[in-house]
Amino acid sequence: MKEHYLPKGIVIACLLLILFNGITSVLLAQDKQKRLDSLFTALYDQHEFNGNVLVAEKGKVVYRRSFGYADVASKLLNIDQTTFNLASVSKTFTAVAILQLKQNGKLKLDDPFIKYFPEFPWKQITLRHLLSHTSGLPDYQIFEKPYSENPEKIYALDDLIPALKNDSRGLLFKTGERYSYSNTGFGLLALLVEKLSGMKFQDYLAKYVFKPAGMAHSYIETPLLPVADKNRAQRYEFISYSPGQLKRIDSVKGDHIESVILGAILGPTAVVSTTGDLLKFDEALYNGKLLQQKVLEEAFVPTLLNDGSKASAGWANTKSYYGLGWEILKDTTYGKVVWHSGGSSGVVTVFLRNITRKQTVILLDNVTHRGLHPEGLNAFYILNNGNDIYRGRRSLAKDYAITLHQKGADAATVLFNEAKTDTAHYFMDERELNRMGYDMMNDGFLGQALEVFKLNTLLYPVSFNTYDSYAEALAGAGKKEDAIKMYQKSIALNPQNEGGKKALEKLKEK
Repeated sequence: MKEHYLPKGIVIACLLLILFNGITSVLLAQDKQKRLDSLFTALYDQHEFNGNVLVAEKGKVVYRRSFGYADVASKLLNIDQTTFNLASVSKTFTAVAILQLKQNGKLKLDDPFIKYFPEFPWKQITLRHLLSHTSGLPDYQIFEKPYSENPEKIYALDDLIPALKNDSRGLLFKTGERYSYSNTGFGLLALLVEKLSGMKFQDYLAKYVFKPAGMAHSYIETPLLPVADKNRAQRYEFISYSPGQLKRIDSVKGDHIESVILGAILGPTAVVSTTGDLLKFDEALYNGKLLQQKVLEEAFVPTLLNDGSKASAGWANTKSYYGLGWEILKDTTYGKVVWHSGGSSGVVTVFLRNITRKQTVILLDNVTHRGLHPEGLNAFYILNNGNDIYRGRRSLAKDYAITLHQKGADAATVLFNEAKTDTAHYFMDERELNRMGYDMMNDGFLGQALEVFKLNTLLYPVSFNTYDSYAEALAGAGKKEDAIKMYQKSIALNPQNEGGKKALEKLKEK
Protein backbone atom coordinates (compact mmCIF):
# COMPACT_ATOMS: atom_id res chain seq x y z
CA MET A 1 0.00 0.00 0.00
CA LYS A 2 1.28 3.43 -0.87
CA GLU A 3 2.01 5.53 2.18
CA HIS A 4 0.79 9.12 2.36
CA TYR A 5 2.67 11.87 4.14
CA LEU A 6 1.64 15.35 5.13
CA PRO A 7 3.72 18.11 3.58
CA LYS A 8 6.66 19.00 5.79
CA GLY A 9 5.40 22.55 6.31
CA ILE A 10 2.05 21.36 7.67
CA VAL A 11 3.75 18.93 10.04
CA ILE A 12 5.95 21.70 11.40
CA ALA A 13 2.96 24.01 11.78
CA CYS A 14 1.06 21.34 13.72
CA LEU A 15 4.00 20.73 16.00
CA LEU A 16 4.37 24.46 16.62
CA LEU A 17 0.67 24.75 17.41
CA ILE A 18 0.91 21.88 19.91
CA LEU A 19 3.99 23.46 21.44
CA PHE A 20 2.29 26.86 21.60
CA ASN A 21 -0.80 25.42 23.28
CA GLY A 22 1.36 23.56 25.77
CA ILE A 23 3.35 26.68 26.63
CA THR A 24 0.15 28.71 26.92
CA SER A 25 -1.35 26.15 29.32
CA VAL A 26 1.77 26.21 31.48
CA LEU A 27 1.81 30.02 31.54
CA LEU A 28 -1.89 30.15 32.47
CA ALA A 29 -1.33 27.64 35.28
CA GLN A 30 1.64 29.64 36.55
CA ASP A 31 -0.42 32.83 36.42
CA LYS A 32 -3.18 31.19 38.50
CA GLN A 33 -0.64 30.02 41.04
CA LYS A 34 0.89 33.50 41.18
CA ARG A 35 -2.50 35.19 41.66
CA LEU A 36 -3.54 32.69 44.31
CA ASP A 37 -0.28 33.12 46.16
CA SER A 38 -0.60 36.89 45.95
CA LEU A 39 -4.13 36.68 47.39
CA PHE A 40 -3.27 34.53 50.40
CA THR A 41 0.11 36.11 51.08
CA ALA A 42 -1.59 39.51 51.25
CA LEU A 43 -4.23 38.13 53.61
CA TYR A 44 -1.53 36.66 55.85
CA ASP A 45 0.51 39.88 55.81
CA GLN A 46 -2.62 41.82 56.77
CA HIS A 47 -3.30 39.41 59.68
CA GLU A 48 -6.47 38.14 58.01
CA PHE A 49 -5.42 34.51 57.44
CA ASN A 50 -3.47 31.94 59.43
CA GLY A 51 -3.76 28.38 58.19
CA ASN A 52 -3.73 26.08 55.18
CA VAL A 53 -5.06 26.50 51.66
CA LEU A 54 -5.44 23.88 48.92
CA VAL A 55 -6.81 24.51 45.43
CA ALA A 56 -7.25 21.60 43.02
CA GLU A 57 -8.61 20.88 39.57
CA LYS A 58 -9.67 17.42 38.41
CA GLY A 59 -8.10 15.99 41.55
CA LYS A 60 -4.68 17.54 40.92
CA VAL A 61 -3.33 20.21 43.26
CA VAL A 62 -2.99 23.61 41.59
CA TYR A 63 -1.92 25.55 44.67
CA ARG A 64 -1.11 24.47 48.20
CA ARG A 65 0.51 26.45 50.99
CA SER A 66 0.58 26.81 54.78
CA PHE A 67 0.68 30.13 56.61
CA GLY A 68 1.38 31.02 60.23
CA TYR A 69 1.48 29.02 63.42
CA ALA A 70 -0.35 25.90 64.50
CA ASP A 71 0.97 26.56 68.01
CA VAL A 72 2.31 30.03 68.81
CA ALA A 73 3.86 29.13 72.16
CA SER A 74 5.99 26.33 70.75
CA LYS A 75 6.58 28.13 67.42
CA LEU A 76 5.07 25.16 65.61
CA LEU A 77 4.20 26.17 62.07
CA ASN A 78 1.17 25.05 60.12
CA ILE A 79 2.18 22.35 57.61
CA ASP A 80 0.35 20.08 55.16
CA GLN A 81 -0.23 17.53 57.93
CA THR A 82 -1.76 20.03 60.37
CA THR A 83 -5.27 19.03 61.43
CA PHE A 84 -8.00 21.63 61.95
CA ASN A 85 -11.43 21.65 63.53
CA LEU A 86 -13.78 22.10 60.54
CA ALA A 87 -16.55 23.96 62.40
CA SER A 88 -19.72 23.90 60.25
CA VAL A 89 -18.06 22.23 57.28
CA SER A 90 -18.73 19.21 59.54
CA LYS A 91 -22.39 19.50 58.49
CA THR A 92 -21.52 18.09 55.07
CA PHE A 93 -20.44 14.85 56.78
CA THR A 94 -23.66 14.71 58.78
CA ALA A 95 -25.61 15.16 55.55
CA VAL A 96 -23.65 12.31 53.92
CA ALA A 97 -24.43 10.04 56.88
CA ILE A 98 -28.17 10.78 56.65
CA LEU A 99 -28.17 10.22 52.89
CA GLN A 100 -26.34 6.91 53.36
CA LEU A 101 -29.09 5.77 55.74
CA LYS A 102 -31.66 6.86 53.16
CA GLN A 103 -29.79 4.95 50.45
CA ASN A 104 -29.84 1.87 52.65
CA GLY A 105 -33.58 2.12 53.25
CA LYS A 106 -33.28 3.09 56.91
CA LEU A 107 -35.19 6.38 56.56
CA LYS A 108 -36.99 8.72 54.16
CA LEU A 109 -36.16 12.41 54.02
CA ASP A 110 -39.79 13.39 54.43
CA ASP A 111 -40.19 11.28 57.54
CA PRO A 112 -41.22 13.37 60.56
CA PHE A 113 -38.47 13.39 63.17
CA ILE A 114 -41.05 12.43 65.78
CA LYS A 115 -41.35 9.03 64.04
CA TYR A 116 -37.97 8.11 65.51
CA PHE A 117 -38.16 10.17 68.71
CA PRO A 118 -41.76 10.22 70.01
CA GLU A 119 -40.79 12.65 72.78
CA PHE A 120 -39.90 15.33 70.20
CA PRO A 121 -42.38 18.23 70.52
CA TRP A 122 -43.25 18.98 66.86
CA LYS A 123 -44.82 16.40 64.55
CA GLN A 124 -44.59 18.59 61.41
CA ILE A 125 -40.77 18.81 61.34
CA THR A 126 -39.23 16.37 58.87
CA LEU A 127 -35.65 15.25 58.31
CA ARG A 128 -35.62 17.38 55.18
CA HIS A 129 -36.51 20.44 57.26
CA LEU A 130 -33.61 19.71 59.62
CA LEU A 131 -31.13 19.20 56.76
CA SER A 132 -32.18 22.45 55.08
CA HIS A 133 -32.45 24.73 58.16
CA THR A 134 -36.14 25.35 57.46
CA SER A 135 -37.58 23.66 60.56
CA GLY A 136 -38.12 26.83 62.58
CA LEU A 137 -36.13 25.35 65.49
CA PRO A 138 -34.15 27.85 67.56
CA ASP A 139 -30.38 27.59 67.69
CA TYR A 140 -28.37 27.15 70.87
CA GLN A 141 -30.46 29.77 72.69
CA ILE A 142 -32.26 26.75 74.11
CA PHE A 143 -29.34 26.31 76.51
CA GLU A 144 -29.43 29.84 77.94
CA LYS A 145 -31.61 28.93 80.91
CA PRO A 146 -29.89 25.58 81.67
CA TYR A 147 -26.52 27.34 81.45
CA SER A 148 -27.59 30.03 83.91
CA GLU A 149 -28.59 27.30 86.34
CA ASN A 150 -25.49 25.15 85.83
CA PRO A 151 -22.65 27.01 84.05
CA GLU A 152 -20.23 24.07 84.39
CA LYS A 153 -22.23 21.46 82.49
CA ILE A 154 -21.00 20.43 79.01
CA TYR A 155 -23.96 19.65 76.76
CA ALA A 156 -24.13 16.65 74.42
CA LEU A 157 -26.63 15.08 72.00
CA ASP A 158 -28.86 13.62 74.70
CA ASP A 159 -29.47 17.12 76.07
CA LEU A 160 -31.02 18.48 72.86
CA ILE A 161 -34.60 17.22 73.02
CA PRO A 162 -35.02 17.98 76.77
CA ALA A 163 -33.71 21.51 76.19
CA LEU A 164 -36.10 22.02 73.26
CA LYS A 165 -39.05 20.78 75.32
CA ASN A 166 -38.18 23.07 78.23
CA ASP A 167 -37.56 26.18 76.13
CA SER A 168 -40.58 28.47 76.35
CA ARG A 169 -39.99 30.20 73.01
CA GLY A 170 -41.12 27.30 70.84
CA LEU A 171 -40.54 27.50 67.08
CA LEU A 172 -39.20 30.71 65.59
CA PHE A 173 -41.56 30.52 62.61
CA LYS A 174 -43.92 28.14 60.84
CA THR A 175 -42.00 25.08 59.66
CA GLY A 176 -40.92 25.42 56.02
CA GLU A 177 -41.74 29.12 55.92
CA ARG A 178 -38.16 30.36 55.69
CA TYR A 179 -34.48 29.53 56.14
CA SER A 180 -32.85 30.07 59.53
CA TYR A 181 -29.54 28.47 60.46
CA SER A 182 -29.97 25.95 63.26
CA ASN A 183 -27.09 23.97 64.73
CA THR A 184 -29.72 22.32 66.92
CA GLY A 185 -31.24 20.65 63.87
CA PHE A 186 -27.96 19.05 62.82
CA GLY A 187 -27.41 17.81 66.36
CA LEU A 188 -30.77 16.06 66.11
CA LEU A 189 -29.66 14.46 62.84
CA ALA A 190 -26.53 13.08 64.52
CA LEU A 191 -28.77 11.69 67.25
CA LEU A 192 -30.82 9.98 64.55
CA VAL A 193 -27.70 8.47 62.96
CA GLU A 194 -26.81 6.95 66.32
CA LYS A 195 -30.28 5.49 66.80
CA LEU A 196 -30.63 3.96 63.34
CA SER A 197 -27.07 2.66 63.06
CA GLY A 198 -26.67 1.48 66.64
CA MET A 199 -23.29 3.23 66.69
CA LYS A 200 -21.86 6.35 68.26
CA PHE A 201 -21.81 9.15 65.72
CA GLN A 202 -18.02 9.41 65.76
CA ASP A 203 -17.73 5.64 65.13
CA TYR A 204 -20.24 5.79 62.29
CA LEU A 205 -18.28 8.51 60.48
CA ALA A 206 -15.01 6.67 61.05
CA LYS A 207 -16.37 3.42 59.54
CA TYR A 208 -18.65 4.64 56.78
CA VAL A 209 -17.14 7.96 55.70
CA PHE A 210 -13.52 8.51 56.76
CA LYS A 211 -12.27 4.96 56.08
CA PRO A 212 -13.86 4.38 52.64
CA ALA A 213 -12.74 7.87 51.56
CA GLY A 214 -9.17 7.18 52.70
CA MET A 215 -9.24 10.03 55.23
CA ALA A 216 -6.62 8.62 57.59
CA HIS A 217 -6.12 11.88 59.49
CA SER A 218 -9.78 12.72 60.17
CA TYR A 219 -11.80 12.15 63.34
CA ILE A 220 -14.20 13.78 65.78
CA GLU A 221 -12.81 15.60 68.80
CA THR A 222 -14.71 17.43 71.55
CA PRO A 223 -14.24 18.35 75.23
CA LEU A 224 -15.96 15.04 76.04
CA LEU A 225 -14.12 13.07 73.34
CA PRO A 226 -10.48 14.16 73.62
CA VAL A 227 -8.07 12.86 70.98
CA ALA A 228 -4.30 13.08 71.30
CA ASP A 229 -2.97 14.57 68.06
CA LYS A 230 0.37 16.39 67.95
CA ASN A 231 -0.56 17.79 64.52
CA ARG A 232 -3.78 19.48 65.59
CA ALA A 233 -3.72 23.26 65.36
CA GLN A 234 -4.39 25.22 68.52
CA ARG A 235 -7.30 27.64 68.19
CA TYR A 236 -6.75 31.39 68.57
CA GLU A 237 -8.50 34.71 68.67
CA PHE A 238 -6.69 37.77 67.40
CA ILE A 239 -6.64 40.88 69.57
CA SER A 240 -9.13 43.17 67.86
CA TYR A 241 -7.06 46.35 68.20
CA SER A 242 -3.78 44.55 67.51
CA PRO A 243 -4.57 41.69 65.10
CA GLY A 244 -0.95 40.54 64.82
CA GLN A 245 -1.20 39.27 68.39
CA LEU A 246 -2.94 35.96 69.02
CA LYS A 247 -4.44 34.54 72.19
CA ARG A 248 -5.66 30.97 72.69
CA ILE A 249 -9.40 30.65 72.94
CA ASP A 250 -9.13 28.90 76.31
CA SER A 251 -7.89 32.23 77.67
CA VAL A 252 -10.92 34.13 76.35
CA LYS A 253 -13.94 34.02 78.65
CA GLY A 254 -16.48 34.57 75.89
CA ASP A 255 -15.17 31.63 73.85
CA HIS A 256 -15.63 29.09 76.64
CA ILE A 257 -19.37 28.66 76.06
CA GLU A 258 -19.05 28.05 72.31
CA SER A 259 -15.95 25.86 72.34
CA VAL A 260 -16.48 23.90 75.57
CA ILE A 261 -20.02 24.15 76.97
CA LEU A 262 -21.60 23.64 73.51
CA GLY A 263 -18.58 22.10 71.82
CA ALA A 264 -19.55 18.48 72.48
CA ILE A 265 -22.77 18.55 70.43
CA LEU A 266 -21.95 16.41 67.40
CA GLY A 267 -23.48 16.89 63.97
CA PRO A 268 -23.11 20.61 63.40
CA THR A 269 -19.36 20.67 64.16
CA ALA A 270 -16.43 18.75 65.76
CA VAL A 271 -14.95 16.97 62.71
CA VAL A 272 -11.16 17.42 62.57
CA SER A 273 -9.35 17.01 59.25
CA THR A 274 -6.59 18.21 56.91
CA THR A 275 -6.68 19.86 53.50
CA GLY A 276 -5.38 16.61 52.00
CA ASP A 277 -8.10 14.52 53.62
CA LEU A 278 -10.79 16.93 52.45
CA LEU A 279 -9.49 16.54 48.91
CA LYS A 280 -9.93 12.77 49.37
CA PHE A 281 -13.46 13.38 50.64
CA ASP A 282 -14.07 15.48 47.53
CA GLU A 283 -12.86 12.66 45.29
CA ALA A 284 -14.90 10.06 47.19
CA LEU A 285 -18.04 12.09 46.52
CA TYR A 286 -17.28 11.96 42.79
CA ASN A 287 -16.39 8.27 42.51
CA GLY A 288 -19.33 6.84 44.45
CA LYS A 289 -17.38 5.48 47.41
CA LEU A 290 -19.77 7.17 49.82
CA LEU A 291 -23.06 7.63 47.97
CA GLN A 292 -24.74 6.79 44.71
CA GLN A 293 -24.66 9.83 42.45
CA LYS A 294 -28.44 10.15 42.21
CA VAL A 295 -28.71 10.21 46.01
CA LEU A 296 -25.91 12.74 46.43
CA GLU A 297 -27.44 15.02 43.82
CA GLU A 298 -30.51 15.47 46.04
CA ALA A 299 -28.31 17.43 48.43
CA PHE A 300 -27.40 19.86 45.67
CA VAL A 301 -30.95 20.96 44.83
CA PRO A 302 -32.13 24.25 46.39
CA THR A 303 -34.76 23.72 49.06
CA LEU A 304 -38.22 25.06 48.25
CA LEU A 305 -40.04 26.98 50.97
CA ASN A 306 -43.77 26.82 51.58
CA ASP A 307 -44.40 29.66 49.12
CA GLY A 308 -42.38 27.96 46.38
CA SER A 309 -39.34 30.24 46.64
CA LYS A 310 -35.83 28.87 47.11
CA ALA A 311 -34.16 28.98 50.52
CA SER A 312 -31.30 31.50 50.35
CA ALA A 313 -28.15 31.27 52.44
CA GLY A 314 -24.58 32.59 52.43
CA TRP A 315 -23.42 35.82 54.01
CA ALA A 316 -26.24 38.36 53.97
CA ASN A 317 -28.37 35.50 52.52
CA THR A 318 -27.55 36.64 48.99
CA LYS A 319 -24.81 34.45 47.55
CA SER A 320 -26.23 30.93 47.78
CA TYR A 321 -29.25 28.71 48.02
CA TYR A 322 -29.33 25.96 50.64
CA GLY A 323 -29.88 22.32 49.78
CA LEU A 324 -29.45 19.41 52.18
CA GLY A 325 -26.35 20.18 54.21
CA TRP A 326 -24.80 22.08 51.29
CA GLU A 327 -24.95 25.61 49.95
CA ILE A 328 -25.45 26.00 46.20
CA LEU A 329 -23.86 29.09 44.68
CA LYS A 330 -26.33 31.22 42.76
CA ASP A 331 -23.65 32.33 40.29
CA THR A 332 -23.34 29.57 37.67
CA THR A 333 -21.01 31.46 35.32
CA TYR A 334 -18.25 28.89 35.76
CA GLY A 335 -20.39 25.87 36.57
CA LYS A 336 -22.44 24.48 39.43
CA VAL A 337 -20.73 25.17 42.75
CA VAL A 338 -21.69 23.51 46.03
CA TRP A 339 -19.93 24.48 49.20
CA HIS A 340 -20.07 25.04 52.93
CA SER A 341 -18.36 27.46 55.26
CA GLY A 342 -17.63 27.21 58.95
CA GLY A 343 -16.89 29.64 61.74
CA SER A 344 -16.44 29.21 65.45
CA SER A 345 -14.12 30.36 68.21
CA GLY A 346 -10.63 29.98 66.81
CA VAL A 347 -11.59 28.39 63.50
CA VAL A 348 -12.83 29.54 60.08
CA THR A 349 -13.22 27.11 57.18
CA VAL A 350 -14.31 26.90 53.54
CA PHE A 351 -14.91 23.76 51.44
CA LEU A 352 -15.96 24.61 47.88
CA ARG A 353 -16.60 22.19 44.99
CA ASN A 354 -17.30 23.13 41.37
CA ILE A 355 -18.97 19.89 40.34
CA THR A 356 -19.17 20.98 36.68
CA ARG A 357 -15.43 21.52 36.24
CA LYS A 358 -14.31 19.32 39.13
CA GLN A 359 -12.55 22.14 40.96
CA THR A 360 -11.93 22.33 44.71
CA VAL A 361 -11.04 25.14 47.11
CA ILE A 362 -10.23 24.34 50.74
CA LEU A 363 -9.37 26.94 53.40
CA LEU A 364 -8.66 25.99 57.02
CA ASP A 365 -7.83 28.77 59.47
CA ASN A 366 -7.10 28.33 63.20
CA VAL A 367 -7.73 32.00 64.03
CA THR A 368 -11.14 33.69 64.12
CA HIS A 369 -10.82 35.58 60.82
CA ARG A 370 -14.53 35.74 59.99
CA GLY A 371 -13.88 37.78 56.86
CA LEU A 372 -12.20 34.76 55.26
CA HIS A 373 -15.30 33.16 53.72
CA PRO A 374 -15.48 35.43 50.62
CA GLU A 375 -11.82 34.66 49.94
CA GLY A 376 -12.81 31.08 49.15
CA LEU A 377 -14.93 32.44 46.31
CA ASN A 378 -12.12 34.73 45.26
CA ALA A 379 -9.80 31.72 44.92
CA PHE A 380 -12.50 30.00 42.86
CA TYR A 381 -12.77 32.97 40.52
CA ILE A 382 -8.98 33.13 40.12
CA LEU A 383 -8.97 29.43 39.27
CA ASN A 384 -11.38 30.23 36.42
CA ASN A 385 -9.48 33.33 35.24
CA GLY A 386 -12.44 35.41 36.35
CA ASN A 387 -12.55 39.04 37.34
CA ASP A 388 -15.40 38.55 39.81
CA ILE A 389 -13.14 39.16 42.81
CA TYR A 390 -15.21 40.07 45.85
CA ARG A 391 -13.87 42.90 47.93
CA GLY A 392 -15.95 43.82 50.91
CA ARG A 393 -15.77 47.15 52.65
CA ARG A 394 -13.23 47.59 55.44
CA SER A 395 -14.34 48.01 59.02
CA LEU A 396 -13.69 51.60 60.04
CA ALA A 397 -14.21 50.61 63.68
CA LYS A 398 -11.37 48.09 63.41
CA ASP A 399 -9.01 50.42 61.54
CA TYR A 400 -9.78 53.24 63.99
CA ALA A 401 -9.05 51.06 67.03
CA ILE A 402 -5.82 49.70 65.53
CA THR A 403 -4.59 53.19 64.68
CA LEU A 404 -5.58 54.46 68.13
CA HIS A 405 -3.61 51.68 69.80
CA GLN A 406 -0.56 51.94 67.57
CA LYS A 407 -0.31 55.66 66.82
CA GLY A 408 -2.49 57.50 69.31
CA ALA A 409 -5.71 59.50 69.41
CA ASP A 410 -4.68 62.21 66.95
CA ALA A 411 -3.75 59.76 64.19
CA ALA A 412 -6.93 57.77 64.81
CA THR A 413 -9.06 60.93 64.54
CA VAL A 414 -7.39 61.90 61.27
CA LEU A 415 -8.05 58.42 59.86
CA PHE A 416 -11.67 58.52 60.98
CA ASN A 417 -12.32 61.95 59.46
CA GLU A 418 -10.77 60.90 56.16
CA ALA A 419 -12.67 57.61 55.90
CA LYS A 420 -16.07 58.33 57.48
CA THR A 421 -17.60 59.58 54.24
CA ASP A 422 -15.98 56.88 52.09
CA THR A 423 -18.89 54.48 52.32
CA ALA A 424 -17.78 52.68 49.16
CA HIS A 425 -14.75 51.28 50.98
CA TYR A 426 -15.63 51.49 54.69
CA PHE A 427 -18.50 50.61 57.00
CA MET A 428 -19.03 51.49 60.65
CA ASP A 429 -20.81 49.20 63.08
CA GLU A 430 -21.91 50.30 66.54
CA ARG A 431 -21.60 46.86 68.13
CA GLU A 432 -18.16 46.25 66.70
CA LEU A 433 -16.86 49.60 67.94
CA ASN A 434 -18.37 48.84 71.34
CA ARG A 435 -16.60 45.48 71.42
CA MET A 436 -13.31 47.18 70.53
CA GLY A 437 -13.75 49.45 73.53
CA TYR A 438 -14.38 46.54 75.89
CA ASP A 439 -11.42 44.62 74.50
CA MET A 440 -9.16 47.57 75.24
CA MET A 441 -10.67 48.17 78.67
CA ASN A 442 -10.41 44.52 79.70
CA ASP A 443 -6.77 44.43 78.60
CA GLY A 444 -5.85 47.49 80.66
CA PHE A 445 -5.91 50.21 77.98
CA LEU A 446 -8.57 52.27 79.72
CA GLY A 447 -7.60 55.62 78.18
CA GLN A 448 -7.93 54.21 74.69
CA ALA A 449 -11.21 52.52 75.61
CA LEU A 450 -12.61 55.87 76.74
CA GLU A 451 -11.81 57.34 73.32
CA VAL A 452 -13.61 54.48 71.58
CA PHE A 453 -16.71 54.63 73.79
CA LYS A 454 -16.88 58.41 73.49
CA LEU A 455 -16.78 58.20 69.69
CA ASN A 456 -19.57 55.63 69.76
CA THR A 457 -21.87 57.97 71.69
CA LEU A 458 -21.23 60.70 69.12
CA LEU A 459 -21.90 58.38 66.20
CA TYR A 460 -24.99 56.70 67.72
CA PRO A 461 -26.57 59.32 70.03
CA VAL A 462 -29.91 57.53 70.35
CA SER A 463 -28.43 54.19 71.41
CA PHE A 464 -28.76 53.66 75.16
CA ASN A 465 -26.01 51.02 75.06
CA THR A 466 -23.29 53.40 73.85
CA TYR A 467 -23.86 55.64 76.90
CA ASP A 468 -24.04 52.65 79.22
CA SER A 469 -20.65 51.37 78.00
CA TYR A 470 -19.07 54.82 78.17
CA ALA A 471 -20.40 55.25 81.71
CA GLU A 472 -18.85 51.94 82.78
CA ALA A 473 -15.45 53.03 81.45
CA LEU A 474 -15.74 56.46 83.05
CA ALA A 475 -16.58 54.86 86.39
CA GLY A 476 -13.55 52.60 86.04
CA ALA A 477 -11.40 55.66 85.41
CA GLY A 478 -12.68 57.30 88.60
CA LYS A 479 -14.67 59.96 86.74
CA LYS A 480 -17.75 59.62 88.91
CA GLU A 481 -19.75 62.69 87.88
CA ASP A 482 -19.28 62.06 84.16
CA ALA A 483 -20.21 58.41 84.64
CA ILE A 484 -23.43 59.39 86.45
CA LYS A 485 -24.41 61.69 83.56
CA MET A 486 -23.85 58.94 81.00
CA TYR A 487 -25.85 56.39 83.00
CA GLN A 488 -28.67 58.88 83.34
CA LYS A 489 -28.64 59.48 79.60
CA SER A 490 -28.69 55.71 78.94
CA ILE A 491 -31.63 55.15 81.30
CA ALA A 492 -33.54 58.06 79.77
CA LEU A 493 -33.23 56.39 76.38
CA ASN A 494 -34.11 52.97 77.78
CA PRO A 495 -36.03 52.96 81.07
CA GLN A 496 -35.72 49.14 81.12
CA ASN A 497 -31.94 49.31 81.47
CA GLU A 498 -31.90 47.58 84.86
CA GLY A 499 -28.15 47.02 84.79
CA GLY A 500 -27.58 50.73 84.27
CA LYS A 501 -29.95 51.58 87.13
CA LYS A 502 -28.05 49.32 89.54
CA ALA A 503 -24.69 50.75 88.45
CA LEU A 504 -26.03 54.30 88.88
CA GLU A 505 -27.28 53.55 92.40
CA LYS A 506 -23.88 52.17 93.41
CA LEU A 507 -22.13 55.27 92.05
CA LYS A 508 -24.44 57.60 93.96
CA GLU A 509 -23.84 55.66 97.19
CA LYS A 510 -20.09 56.27 97.01
